[in-house]
Amino acid sequence: MAYATVCELQVNLGIENPTPVQTAGMQRCLDEAAAEIDWELGFDPTDNPAPSPPHPLMVGVNLDRAVEHWRQAKSPFGLIGIGVDTVPIIAGRDSWYRHHLKLKPLRMLQGIA
Repeated sequence: MAYATVCELQVNLGIENPTPVQTAGMQRCLDEAAAEIDWELGFDPTDNPAPSPPHPLMVGVNLDRAVEHWRQAKSPFGLIGIGVDTVPIIAGRDSWYRHHLKLKPLRMLQGIA
């Protein structure tokens, strides 16, 4: 279950009048991002449900990550060539890491080495 709404994501994507297909796609992206948040924080619908209402950090990460999922179809991975006279840029390999750091204050369980 997503922590943000399709309307909030629609604003972040700059889509004024989404088609039904776009609306369904935005919901899918929000659900995917929420599943990643649940995995990161150890939430489980039966044993350890997410807080209701969700923490603002969770809403923000849900939106930020959903935008990334939305744009993945048009975003390159790996080596990105910008032009003939420039050095190629290497895209980040771990696109989740910054969200992982943002959610760190909400982590309830810490691993012990």
